[in-house]
Amino acid sequence: MNLFSDITYIDILDIVMVACLLYGIFLWFKKTKSVFIFVGIVISGLIYQVVNILGLRLLSTIMQGFFAVFLIAIVVIFQEEIRRLFERIALFSLSPKLNKLKRTEDYQPIIEVLTDSFFFFSEKHIGAIVVLKGNDTLYRNIRRGIALDGRLSAPLLKSIFDAHSDGHDGAVIIEGNKVLKFACHLPLSKDVDQLKNKGTRHVAALGLSEVSDALCLVVSETSGDILIFQNGKFENVKNREDFKKLLVDFYDSFGNMRVSPQAKFSISNLKQKTIVFALAVFLWWFFVHESVVVYKSFDVPINYINLDRNITVTEIVPDQVRVVLSAPRRRFYFVEQRDIKVLLKVIDVEDLNKISPDDYEIIVTASDVNLPGYYSIVNVFPRSVRLRIEAVK
Repeated sequence: MNLFSDITYIDILDIVMVACLLYGIFLWFKKTKSVFIFVGIVISGLIYQVVNILGLRLLSTIMQGFFAVFLIAIVVIFQEEIRRLFERIALFSLSPKLNKLKRTEDYQPIIEVLTDSFFFFSEKHIGAIVVLKGNDTLYRNIRRGIALDGRLSAPLLKSIFDAHSDGHDGAVIIEGNKVLKFACHLPLSKDVDQLKNKGTRHVAALGLSEVSDALCLVVSETSGDILIFQNGKFENVKNREDFKKLLVDFYDSFGNMRVSPQAKFSISNLKQKTIVFALAVFLWWFFVHESVVVYKSFDVPINYINLDRNITVTEIVPDQVRVVLSAPRRRFYFVEQRDIKVLLKVIDVEDLNKISPDDYEIIVTASDVNLPGYYSIVNVFPRSVRLRIEAVK
């Protein structure tokens, strides 16, 4: 059967839309630094389908229970990201004026406050670490901390990182123009190659940048150097212009939502797009093309059971019947003629002396056909089978 002859324009549209959906899900997992979970789900799903095809019912039942628990765990773990996703969907469905207002939010005052504060800290050799929240949630990666929810300002940052302040050694979390928390503990990086001769603030900033899309700003207490950490890398900033440019780039990418969903489908990530498109084609092939119910016939030899010990069967006419089965196309890849059995029950022969060699007839029913899996019996023909039997003397 030619696979391409079965594909319609609707099927092509279906495959493209599923590929776009899968790519969107992939980007979402990538932004939350959880691509490995996406890959694990895909691999587990493929294994589950193979188990179903092979008819491993016990393993299939166990995996079903595992997936049920796993989906609940995913919802619990990513509840904030899921909420943000639906907020984004709602935002893009609202009026263009509201969407434009959100995109054109002015972050310039924030950049000025951060620039003035950090170059003040650098000049005075005051250690500081500030986290600018991106799209990813940070609650899974941040420990302790004191809630503040105050408006960002240079005096506020200077008071927090004053050496006499209880929270000066911790990190400050900023979202928009709000200081959410201070005195926070961040996860420590294990990348020792990048962190030679660096202090704990640098290790913590790199650690958070490895597991989120946040931008971490650090001032070294010993050298006064300003370093910016993002995506598991860091850069030493020497002047105000470079510092401002990095902040502008960050807010352009995350804060003001200038990156639209359509921009995600550019020429970037060709490898990932190819993979998700291939996965969409496979899903169409397996769940649509291979789920079409087809019919297949098998010529099956006849066997008999429960034979009375006082008789013997000398001949079966005919010696085989044709069994027509229906099932999804994929079910027939793993069934052969030898897997199907027709077992006639030769019983209730009351008077062996009255039996002629040609007059014992049995009607073949669906219950006489043993199948290896979930198939529907459409027809069995011929329906009647004549047995030549003789009494044992």
